Amino acid sequence: MAITKIKALVNIIDDDRKPIAQKLIQELSFMDTTLTKLRAAIREGGPVIDGNTGPKQNPALTAYNTTIQRYALLNKQLIDLLPPTAKPEAKDELAEFLKKK
Repeated sequence: MAITKIKALVNIIDDDRKPIAQKLIQELSFMDTTLTKLRAAIREGGPVIDGNTGPKQNPALTAYNTTIQRYALLNKQLIDLLPPTAKPEAKDELAEFLKKK
């Protein structure tokens, strides 16, 4: 989801939770930029680089894996701030499939 679309969510969040949401969006924006740079570094250097003692994992890949996990966590925290009626409903694909039968 683009950061501009995420910023639009602040309008539907309760006023007492807006400062928290704005801080989360700032962090998400920073992480989005960081992830873009890390992806570029991984594409350029590959997932494995030559170290002093032989091949080793690219440090950019390690940082990417950690950052993407935190990015997903912040997204969930932001979604949890939404009012219950605005939260996207989780689709149960198995239940939908069984209904079609």
